[in-house]
Amino acid sequence: MKRACGLLFGLCSLLQSLYAGAICEYKIQQAQDGLNAYEQKASKDPAKLQEARDDLARLLEHCDDTEILAEVAEYITYTKSQLTSANIALAQAKESSDKSAIHQATLAQKIAHRQYIAARQEELRLKDLLKPKP
Repeated sequence: MKRACGLLFGLCSLLQSLYAGAICEYKIQQAQDGLNAYEQKASKDPAKLQEARDDLARLLEHCDDTEILAEVAEYITYTKSQLTSANIALAQAKESSDKSAIHQATLAQKIAHRQYIAARQEELRLKDLLKPKP
């Protein structure tokens, strides 16, 4: 039964990749690889396994490169806002001279900065997939 499901998802993946854009192909492959890796684990959470299957099925059913890029742009806006807030909080903490507050605000700012950078890198990675291959 497991093998049949795997073959069915593989066939669906192949069919979807014929119609999907480069970003969708990448996302579908990531989801398939993640599901395969999770299925290999000795102890699996049935809810997480089903969630991974549902995510893959959702991608196979409907995936649009433009929508994915829009979601990434929206996430970049969100992380940029979080970074701005963290920078303001850090400036306020420095004004207060409270070492604990400065420490906490510095950590929050570093996390927000890393999340923003990661979001931008994901956007670049996805846009690179759209470039014509030589």
